Amino acid sequence: MAQRLARIHGTEEDKVNCPFYFKIGACRHGDRCSRTHHRPAFSPTILIKHIFRHPVREAELRALATGQDSKALEMQIDDQKSKEDFLQFFEDMYEELGKFGRIECLCVCDNLGDHMLGHLYCKFEDEEEAADALNIMNGRFYDGKKMEVEFSPVTDFREARCRDFDEETCARGGFCNFMHIKPVPMSLIRSLEEDVDYERRKEEEKRREREREERRKKRKHTHGHREHRSSRSSRREPKRSRRDRSYSSSRSRSRSRDRDHSSSRSGSPPPRNDEAEI
Repeated sequence: MAQRLARIHGTEEDKVNCPFYFKIGACRHGDRCSRTHHRPAFSPTILIKHIFRHPVREAELRALATGQDSKALEMQIDDQKSKEDFLQFFEDMYEELGKFGRIECLCVCDNLGDHMLGHLYCKFEDEEEAADALNIMNGRFYDGKKMEVEFSPVTDFREARCRDFDEETCARGGFCNFMHIKPVPMSLIRSLEEDVDYERRKEEEKRREREREERRKKRKHTHGHREHRSSRSSRREPKRSRRDRSYSSSRSRSRSRDRDHSSSRSGSPPPRNDEAEI
């Protein structure tokens, strides 16, 4: 029984867990879905919801605002400008997210469905790096939009992406329930990887230099405090040891005995205190 549940987990045969949410981190039914959406407490992948401004949806919003025909506005979309805007968006996101760690995969959805519109997925090498990115990026603003960041269960994008879209044969178009990942030139990704790695190494060197400087200041402060204590102790009069005190007292006693002995030889008693005073 346990083996069967493990085998069907996240598949169409699983009647408890939603397979679409398990595969792509989003479901068109949302909270109304009859199956369970297990939101991970930690994951190497984060999802930034609706952060990319899709040109087709932007044209539809302008049509609603102005009362024009949305199809006519979609025909006026400049494909070259839209591609340049997307690549600039991709560079901005890669450089910002790359500060938290090495990125294994950065995907931007080209879907038009409300549950996937403008989604960005970023998979890091380590879960701690993803957690740092989530804590810092969540609630920040980009291009006037507040970022909503959460952990995503997606770890294998080969199962999440639409293969028909990659082959340009998807019949569902932008409303497909699988990821239509916008293509990015591999040369751009390699260049961004090198730039981000270089910046990350620079920040690591600066951090180490700050730590060394702090340790140097602490050692200097401790050394100065010790010198101050030693100078104070040197100014004090050194205490005589017990041996020195006993030696000086024995010398004084021997001197007094010598005086008594010399006075007894002379036959005159030692002067009294009152005679000595006169």
